[in-house]
Amino acid sequence: MSHRRNLSRGSINDELKRAHHAISPHAPEIVRISVSLFDAQHVRLNTFAHSTLEGEPLVRYSAPINAHSTLGQLACRHKHRVINDIPSTLTETSQHSRWLLKQPYSASLTLPVLNDGHFTGLLFLDANKPHFFDNTTVDQLTSYTSNLANAINEQRHYIDAMTDMGYTVRSTNFDHLDESLDHAYRVGQYARLIAQHVADLYELDDETIDHIVHSAELHDIGKYSSLSSRQSSPWQETWHSNVVMQGQIQQGLNLVNQLAKQIHEKQHACMSLLQDIIRYHHEYLDGSGAPNGLSHAEIPIAARIVTVANIFDALTSHRYYSESWSLIHALLELEKMVALGKIDSNCVHALRCQQDAIKLIMYSTHVPWQ
Repeated sequence: MSHRRNLSRGSINDELKRAHHAISPHAPEIVRISVSLFDAQHVRLNTFAHSTLEGEPLVRYSAPINAHSTLGQLACRHKHRVINDIPSTLTETSQHSRWLLKQPYSASLTLPVLNDGHFTGLLFLDANKPHFFDNTTVDQLTSYTSNLANAINEQRHYIDAMTDMGYTVRSTNFDHLDESLDHAYRVGQYARLIAQHVADLYELDDETIDHIVHSAELHDIGKYSSLSSRQSSPWQETWHSNVVMQGQIQQGLNLVNQLAKQIHEKQHACMSLLQDIIRYHHEYLDGSGAPNGLSHAEIPIAARIVTVANIFDALTSHRYYSESWSLIHALLELEKMVALGKIDSNCVHALRCQQDAIKLIMYSTHVPWQ
């Protein structure tokens, strides 16, 4: 079974490749198109999608952006940037510049992606011919890429709406709001660390990693729906735990499906991945998990990642009902679960290899929900 099931339908990577294919007959010199998205929560630009015909793709790269930087000024002023002689213009002042100078690109066009005047990200078009981008060419390429920009904004609107729904559901149905929000945020950040580390092994592109992070924050959203809350108390003690869990999972799926229909009829790649995480993040690889006891091959990698991230945060977080474990003891517990065949060993290894980054997440203060 492929680990990438249902992840490509309606993806920005697909939209970008279609746009590149449409541009090529008119501008065969354009050998790379890429998208980087603005992460407002952490004030960073993250690589997201690309179509690369020549050169080495830039993936899993993130850099801070501010109003004083060159790219930040493009975002603030809503202006494009042209570099028509890359080798003589750029210096090796950043990892991105060092990468770009090693590529077979002679000229570059950077276009801001805007949504109702708000900065969404940047679109980069690189050419293998120097002095390629004149005013006419820039205008034509801006027109050619307008549908791509619309697709990016549509997907971002969808994800933002899901995030807002998560905050609303948690805030109206859970007494320990800060604890719940912190847990959701940390699970997302641990999932990012894991996904980036196993990306090559499981063929996860930047867009999929981004979706895993956002979906991980909604992994348990069904637990906080009003219907789940009413069903779980005071009768929960008399129910089989799997029945309760199945109800919470179904409520989570109902919430995201209803919102998706309200936003747009198009099926996004991120929707399929979110559904997988909600359904399967309590399943174990040996079939002993809940609620269905699925086998190893039936559990998607996105859910495996969130399972490990969720368990690790549960162990290392102080809750009103339990004390937190140390990082070392939590990792040892995860290793025991690996030995029992319950969770993905590669995902646990990813945490073990990034303990300094883990500590920053563990000991960070509450991050406001965006």
